[in-house]
This record gives sequence, C-alpha cells and structure tokens, in this order.
Amino acid sequence: MTYPDLSFLSVLRNRTRPIVVRSLLLLVAIVIFAQGVNAYFTPDLAGAERIANVLLCLKITSIVAVPFVFYVVLLQARADLAAEFFRLLSRTDALTGLLNRRAFVELHRSAGADDGFGETGSRALLVIDLDHFKQVNDRFGHDAGDAILMQLADLFRINLRSDDIVARMGGEEFAVALRCGAEDEALYVAQRLRHAVERNVFLFENQEIRLTVSIGLVCYDGDTRFESALRQADLLTYKSKKDGRNRISCGEGHLALPNAA
Repeated sequence: MTYPDLSFLSVLRNRTRPIVVRSLLLLVAIVIFAQGVNAYFTPDLAGAERIANVLLCLKITSIVAVPFVFYVVLLQARADLAAEFFRLLSRTDALTGLLNRRAFVELHRSAGADDGFGETGSRALLVIDLDHFKQVNDRFGHDAGDAILMQLADLFRINLRSDDIVARMGGEEFAVALRCGAEDEALYVAQRLRHAVERNVFLFENQEIRLTVSIGLVCYDGDTRFESALRQADLLTYKSKKDGRNRISCGEGHLALPNAA
C-alpha cells in the first residue's frame, strides 16, 4: 500500500472543490463576525460614514483573512486526507491490500439479519489456508512467502465476484464471505478457488512454486452468530488438512454434500 501525497500542491489539485467551498464559508463567517464587532464599537456612525466604515472594515478583513482562511482550510483538507488514509490502513492488510481480520469481523458483526446476503438470507463462509506454506518460507525465504501471498490475493480477486468479501486473517490464512443463497453455489465457488490455486504457478525470482489450499466451508442463516460460523469454518479447515489437504470440508447439517470434496 502506497502512502498518499500530502504535499500542498497535490492536496489542492485533488480536492479543489471542497477547499474552495470551505474557504468561502469560513471567509463569510469571518466577515460577518468582523462587521458585527465593528458595529459594536462604532454605534454612532450613520449615513455615508457608516457605509465608508463598513467598506473599510470589509477591505481590511479581506486582506487579512483571505490568505489565512485559505491556508487553514488547506491544512484541514490535508489532515482529512491523512485521517482517511490511516482509517483505511487500520482496516487493511498492508501486504495484500485485502481487509484484515478486525475489519472483516466488524463488518459482519454490524450487519443485520437482512443485509442482502442472498434472497433467502443464507450466507456462506470460507476459511482458506495454504498447505505447507512454512516449507516455502524455509526453502525460498520470507520474501518469497510475501510474494506468494500477494499473488494469492490477486488470484482470489480474479476468481471472486465483486460483491464477495475476502480478507487476510493472518499468516497464510484467508476468509471469504460469499453473497449467495444456494448451498451448491457456495461449494462451486470454493471448488473454483481450490482449482485456481492448484493450477496456478506462483513466481518468485524466476522460480516456479506450486501450492494447494485447504478450505473449510460453512453455510448459515441470520440466526447464527458470525463468530460461531467463523470458528466452525476454521475447525473445518483443520479437518481438511488432517484428511490430506487440498480439499474442502463442509459443516455437517449445513450442506447436503460430502464433508470432503
């Protein structure tokens, strides 16, 4: 993830409209305040003297306030941009650009029962773990491991729909929330991801590396807590590893399908 350009010229170029609007509003507020103070200290003036005094106050206020207002608003825009970036950074995995675990859990914890997850309100959750990833780090180094994780994140983006949500949960573990209402559709997506990883050739410094994934799949409805579904999917991922890796384990009672595919 690249840091935003917080130079004044860059901020001015990219946020011109809000800067101009804020500057005008603040300038108007300062002018009104200055005229109010001026009227308070010069209550006896009337006619042409009053008009001349108002115009003089307006001129002085404009000369002093315009550069000050513009600079203050520019600083505020710069601070807003930085705050926006760091909010994004706190919710994003820096290596892959995917959501991190905290953002993924909070997103689903705050979602209501009727949040658009399929026509029937049912949802599917995948927990995906790379097989033998430690061996990759031991053999090729951690730089190779990082390169593979970034390539894997891109592979997930390519093979998932735009409304599916994928996150890196930590290490070599990922999670995917599927917006689907059919159980067989969830298994189809899980199989597609497994096949995509199995057939993909990961590259690092002209070295070809092949990997597989173990997947735990849980389908649940609005009555099930997301954290419970996540724990179950995580346990099913370990079941896939125990049963031989490169497979999908499904929650009993949730899918009318074999536990391993």
